[in-house]
Amino acid sequence: MHYLKRMTRKKGEDAVSPVVGVMLMLVVCIIIAAVVSGFAGGLVSSGQQKSPTISMNVNVVNSGSYIGSGFFATVNSVSQPIATSQLKIVTTWTTTMKINTSDDLTSSQQAIAEGTVFSGGNTSLPNVVNLAGFNPGMRAATQVTNSTAPFGMGGDIGANSDITDPYEYTQDQFGQYTLQQGVTMFAYAYGASGGMALGGAPGNADANGGYNGITQYAYATGTDFPTGSVDPAMAVLGGGWEQLRAGDTVHVKVIYTPTGTTIFSKDVPVTEA
Repeated sequence: MHYLKRMTRKKGEDAVSPVVGVMLMLVVCIIIAAVVSGFAGGLVSSGQQKSPTISMNVNVVNSGSYIGSGFFATVNSVSQPIATSQLKIVTTWTTTMKINTSDDLTSSQQAIAEGTVFSGGNTSLPNVVNLAGFNPGMRAATQVTNSTAPFGMGGDIGANSDITDPYEYTQDQFGQYTLQQGVTMFAYAYGASGGMALGGAPGNADANGGYNGITQYAYATGTDFPTGSVDPAMAVLGGGWEQLRAGDTVHVKVIYTPTGTTIFSKDVPVTEA
């Protein structure tokens, strides 16, 4: 027995079984790997931002005049409130030219023969002014040129919101309000005097220009809507949008810019009601 004990010692040191040593090294390696993996995983997860989700009911309406025409999107649900300052809206469409004398068309668009297929659309950026030139009646045209469509209403946007005159309040502008359930984004066609724009009040057509219905499905320029004017419908849907009819579709895409993720994408049928 004493002999065996002496055999396990050499130069005053206790010997360790090679198997036990290997096992200890494996355990240490596993612990180190687990720590490094957890640390790296924490760095990755903290560096990635999750995109919100959204459900919306979107309508594109062209009645042939300012009455009811434009872009309307009502939020059904969101995974979290979404600041419109973190969004951009992209619209694209293809149709045929019906009335190439409409005054909102560019010179190149007016050169397109009626019956010819052409494409359009636009990109709306937050807090980037996209209206120009026209006089809504209740406010001067200079105030319109500080506005960004689509406007917002509903939810917690504020008691001072005015859906007939959204240019007056900064909180109504795209980039200033937050999307949550019940909020509607809207961009109507201008053509009514006295600020009666949203939905359109019959008998209030502005004879001095706009999408006033004097010529159905065409814009007219005048003192209140001079050449080069851009109304909310044009700002969101693009110049020439009035050529759209029932049977056409507008592809609407909403991009969450912090991640570059498309959080809404849909082909929206155009209605003429």
